[in-house]
Amino acid sequence: MKVSYNWLKDFVDIEDGAEEVAKRLTAAGFEVEELECQNEHLHDVYVGKILKIERHPAADKLVVCQVDVGEKRVQIITSATNVFEGAMVPVSLEGADLVNGVKIKPTNFRGVKSDGMFCSGEELGVDENYIEGGSVNGILILSESFVAGQKIEDALMLNDVVFDINVTPNRPDCNSVIGIAREICAIYGKKFKDFAVDYKTVAGDVKDFVSVEVKTENCPRYIASYIKNIKLERSPLWIRSRLHAVGIKPINTMVDITNYILVEQGQPMHAFDYKYLDGKKIVVRQAKKGEKISVLNGQTYDLDEGVMVIADQNKPVVIAGVIGGVNSCIEKETTETVFECAVFDLKSVRLTAKKYGLRTDSSARYEKGVNVNSPTLAIKRALHLVDKLGCGEIVEGLIDECQQPLGEEKKLEISYAKVMKILGLDISKEKVAEILNDLGIKTAIMGDTLLCVPPILREDIKNDNDIAEEVIRIFGYDVYNNVEGRLFENSAITVGQYEPRLVMENGFKNILVDNGFYETLNYSLYSASACDKLMLSEEDSRRNVIKIANPISEDLSTARTVMAHALLLDIAYNLSVGNKDLRFFEVGKVYQPKSLPLTELPVENNRLSIAVCENGYDFFELKGVLENLLLTTSLKYSLRRSTEPYLHSGIGADIVAEDGVIVGWFGKVHKSVLKNYDISQDVFYAEIDTDYLSKLEEKKYSTKEISKYPVVERDIAVVVDEKVCNADLISAIKSGCGKIFYDVSLFDVYRSDALGENKKSMAYKIMFMSEEKTLTSEEINAVVNKVLKGLEFRFGAKLR
Repeated sequence: MKVSYNWLKDFVDIEDGAEEVAKRLTAAGFEVEELECQNEHLHDVYVGKILKIERHPAADKLVVCQVDVGEKRVQIITSATNVFEGAMVPVSLEGADLVNGVKIKPTNFRGVKSDGMFCSGEELGVDENYIEGGSVNGILILSESFVAGQKIEDALMLNDVVFDINVTPNRPDCNSVIGIAREICAIYGKKFKDFAVDYKTVAGDVKDFVSVEVKTENCPRYIASYIKNIKLERSPLWIRSRLHAVGIKPINTMVDITNYILVEQGQPMHAFDYKYLDGKKIVVRQAKKGEKISVLNGQTYDLDEGVMVIADQNKPVVIAGVIGGVNSCIEKETTETVFECAVFDLKSVRLTAKKYGLRTDSSARYEKGVNVNSPTLAIKRALHLVDKLGCGEIVEGLIDECQQPLGEEKKLEISYAKVMKILGLDISKEKVAEILNDLGIKTAIMGDTLLCVPPILREDIKNDNDIAEEVIRIFGYDVYNNVEGRLFENSAITVGQYEPRLVMENGFKNILVDNGFYETLNYSLYSASACDKLMLSEEDSRRNVIKIANPISEDLSTARTVMAHALLLDIAYNLSVGNKDLRFFEVGKVYQPKSLPLTELPVENNRLSIAVCENGYDFFELKGVLENLLLTTSLKYSLRRSTEPYLHSGIGADIVAEDGVIVGWFGKVHKSVLKNYDISQDVFYAEIDTDYLSKLEEKKYSTKEISKYPVVERDIAVVVDEKVCNADLISAIKSGCGKIFYDVSLFDVYRSDALGENKKSMAYKIMFMSEEKTLTSEEINAVVNKVLKGLEFRFGAKLR
């Protein structure tokens, strides 16, 4: 943002030069990226009065001019045809280095000496908008009010220094001259000089001339005033010079006043040509599909419901917060105007500006945020300037449509001790209060508590850390260079660490990578058709998806409720480009709304998903991977047949915690689902709820002495129904073995018609061990018989 040094002096008495002020601003958190001196190329250029003109004795197209430049007279030779005796003109003398790169030195023209050169507006860096005659193809003729010998930089008010300041996003209140001026007041301990907002009005009521209706939530506040009998003239030089300094082209009194308020107050404004407002009505609304608007940059844009506009009774006249239309702007014949001073939603303005590729000074302010309290002072200041310049008659009253409560001052109770602990310094309470009060933060000391009331515009100040930052940036960070003893010895050290869930997820990632898996990163948005592809039932709550208001595409139109869709798309894509043996995993979130339409934030759940498409890979390999992951947690779980619709009904399992919560599931993806994704190979998929796992107690390990007695093995094979699960049989075996159980593992599954319809044979290796003695065959056989009876009772198992 550009700010004029001379403009700042209207609000604060500055004794330091611009360079020192720039250093102090940068140290206080407002980086001055560049200093631009307007007079850099205007030294040795003066106002001159042409006293006498004579023809050059040896050149028909040249004239010799005697010029008064104050303390002396000089001789200038020129070919310009618009000069005359008595004319006041810019004269560049020896040593001048003009804007266009011309360096001036005395020159001999055919035997006659010239001490310098007359200048055009272009050579001084100005045009017709800045000063009359500035764009003339010839010498700039100045007003007779100028004084011979005066420096041209002073005469034309081109003696300013411009700060180009990087204002941080948390300080939208400083996107203005008065915002930066207040900061300088705090830095130097100066008092802010208030600006005038008084003005005279004429009889009448603004509501008799114009009405305002706000029909969109994107306009929290809209203020309008009516001015008649306006005089569109060139603004005074002091206004033109300030606008020119910050890169805004002066136009006329009314337009210049709105731009002046934009820079000084940080409040965008618009001036309507009253005669173009159909129905004498202003309506703030969302555009209608099919509407068009021609704007000041010469372009015509198609509008839609996502664009906020200012309209009259029949048509849009302004793209709100961005740019005005050609059917609303001030013209030479304009005699009546309506001033607009409004607050628009920053998101709405940003999206509209991005949509049309428009970037204006107004949109830049709105995108950073304009406080709902700002328009009141801004429009009064604008009307004060109208009255001061005598360029219109202000009709009594303002129309103020406010759709949200005006901000109220918030009271903060700040711990002085905590602020000092944060800073690691010992600054007196009185000095802290002084700094804060200079910043406009009303502060009183109550024991160890600072009672702080930030200005309404300072929405960024909320707690002790914010107050600490305000104190140190004004007190000066260089204080740390002079701190004696151990720096921050009384400060607390915050140890950086991951939260438990991230620690666990990182551990999972390492295990998976060690097992040949690759991590994928997918959008947390997907197409609404994902639920159909995964064959979720109509009653499945995961079909209740959050639809995005303005999606980039249909494929990213809803917040995901299922992780599997993304990995299956990854598998499908990689297969289509010839990649094989795919092992992928993703850590991400799913979003389940509590109700639709949304009335509160959805439930966010963190999950780990795994997908494998590899020749020879099977259900048990994936099960082994999951067991390795869960071994790092304290989860106690069992497996049961899964009912996930996108998994094969007979080759899928749910992971069920002791409290009955389904923590995850895994298995072979159903053939019909794979067909929906154009996948012709088998895919195995798993998903785990990492939020649930992260809340478990940390896993504790216990040790015991290795038994000196041998392990005894027995193999059994039992015939059971097809529906009986391995996990259930293992659980029963463990229970039947009692204290001498050591381990059990499934080593064979056999199916044959000879076993019977829907029957299978499952063979287990059972290991026994006692910590007290060597087990005998009789003891082992007794336990095995007990196990078999238990299996027969619970599952109808028969020894094969």
